[in-house]
Amino acid sequence: MSDRDDLIRTAIGRLLSEKTGAAVISMRECIAELLARTGAVLDENLQDLLLEMAEVRGMIFTLDL
Repeated sequence: MSDRDDLIRTAIGRLLSEKTGAAVISMRECIAELLARTGAVLDENLQDLLLEMAEVRGMIFTLDL
């Protein structure tokens, strides 16, 4: 795994931790925050990783892309 991937995974983990307790999380807002924090480019892999990590934590997303 590259340093960039580690940075993105860490940023997603922090973002989801900050949103713990929220009933529903906005995909659009989360993606915007991740892009701002990491400088990553929005692609399908980023969305999939975000959804996967949220699912593991039992979180629900509003798919408002």
